[in-house]
Amino acid sequence: MIMEKNKQIKDFLEVRKNDLAVRIVELQYGMQPDFWKTYGDEGKKLSIRDAGYHLPFLGEAIAENNPEIFSKYVVWVKTLFHNLKFPDDVVPKTLECTQLAIEEASPEYGQITAVFIQAGLNELNKPLQSISSYIQEDEILADVLKAYLNALLSGDKNKAASLIMETFMKGFPVKDIYLKIFQPAQYEVGRLWMSNQISVAKEHFCSAATQMIMSQLYPYIFNNEKKGKNFIGACVGGELHEIGIRMVADFFEMEGWDTYYLGANTPASVLINAAEEYQADVLGLSVALPYHRSLLKDTISQIRQSKYARDLKIIIGGVAINEFSKNWNIFDADAYASDALGAVCEAEKMVEI
Repeated sequence: MIMEKNKQIKDFLEVRKNDLAVRIVELQYGMQPDFWKTYGDEGKKLSIRDAGYHLPFLGEAIAENNPEIFSKYVVWVKTLFHNLKFPDDVVPKTLECTQLAIEEASPEYGQITAVFIQAGLNELNKPLQSISSYIQEDEILADVLKAYLNALLSGDKNKAASLIMETFMKGFPVKDIYLKIFQPAQYEVGRLWMSNQISVAKEHFCSAATQMIMSQLYPYIFNNEKKGKNFIGACVGGELHEIGIRMVADFFEMEGWDTYYLGANTPASVLINAAEEYQADVLGLSVALPYHRSLLKDTISQIRQSKYARDLKIIIGGVAINEFSKNWNIFDADAYASDALGAVCEAEKMVEI
């Protein structure tokens, strides 16, 4: 009964997101007129956009009855706003106005959202923790990683690509290049964006360039002896952060699996059809944004109800699962892995390779 009510609240927040975002900003501008008037009409539009971003995270936390999903997101927002030099009271006021807007729209739902919003407010009272660099100086490829990052951050993807090919030609395995260069580079770029040291445009460029550079290694990946097992990798529908599952698929290929990478935003119907067409042994699903956790659960439910794919072995992962990995079994998946190596290990245990 509780979970059904919580699901209704998530749906309500989703349907009313735009109206609620407008009302949240109206309330906030009313409480802090002197501060917000300096941002003008464009600033108000951006504030409404940001208010709309918060609601899916709140809705997901409520649907899963897990306040930590929202409180962790609030800490992320606090860190981001702090690095953007916003006053410390902006996030608490935003949460206060969010609660008021929901109470105005539905007093009944407001009683429940208050618990989750308070969990976020409680986190704001804790000291802000700095995020350490993901570059480990004692790693054998640390110097290459730093040079690779510098090339990307300066916009020189050709130099970055040359560094990777030079490293490979020196005899370093592709797996080491993935785990010791590509992966920490992605994490470090994200850290730099969150700390306001690079723009979102540069963050997107670095990710796109890394995917392009990864493709240059494919001739050396797709030539291993095959094991006669098939893997499908994809992001669930709506999820656009695909570089992680791309790396997972590449690791399966390096281990001799035939892989079928379906990419981002893949609906359940496409996954089911692909599982039958490619005679898949294992399906890997990735979720980066926590508010796509419900979508992951729905996707797996549809697969389990299908004629062919109901017995398909499913491994899940991604940032949205890694952060709350202790309850991964709520998704009815067969296994969870925090990285590409772990995914291959879990898969080969399940199919007895």
